[in-house]
Amino acid sequence: KGAIALRGNHDQRFIEVMGEPDSLTEMKFFEHGGIQTFQSFSGVRDFDLKTAKERIRANCSEHLAFLQDLPLYYENDTHIFVHAGLNPAYADWKTQPERDFIWIRAPFVQQKTVVKKPVVFGHTTTKDIHGKAEVWFDTDKIGIDGGCAYGMQLNLLEIKGKNQYKTYAVHSKGSWK
Repeated sequence: KGAIALRGNHDQRFIEVMGEPDSLTEMKFFEHGGIQTFQSFSGVRDFDLKTAKERIRANCSEHLAFLQDLPLYYENDTHIFVHAGLNPAYADWKTQPERDFIWIRAPFVQQKTVVKKPVVFGHTTTKDIHGKAEVWFDTDKIGIDGGCAYGMQLNLLEIKGKNQYKTYAVHSKGSWK
């Protein structure tokens, strides 16, 4: 079927900052790579937010539409895939607030899910969960964020069948294991 991209917190913040964000949203975005993102999209090196936004809107409308249209989750017969997680306080996880799909951490990681299939997620680095950058397997969830953005590794999870997985990782130095 091809690749399926899901909306994450950085995508959401970019969308919000391209609109009329509150100062906290804007500050958080620019503290976490937002300036580089705007420079990359706009070509504006001497950073000017107004000029950068104008150029992005003029030249990258299809990128903005793509990000705005990203789904919050993907579900198949065997797994649920989501950026951050599912809020265990919701019996029907599809009714949880949109924010939880892209921001939740501790309640999801620390509690059992209410679903009958494994949830594959990123957002919370596996090092923060089990002290290692490798893929984390629990009985009801699989964490894949190896902390690549922090110089650790990029993880790949191959789902070969029910409870059959193969993992791959590339370290920041570029070698696969």
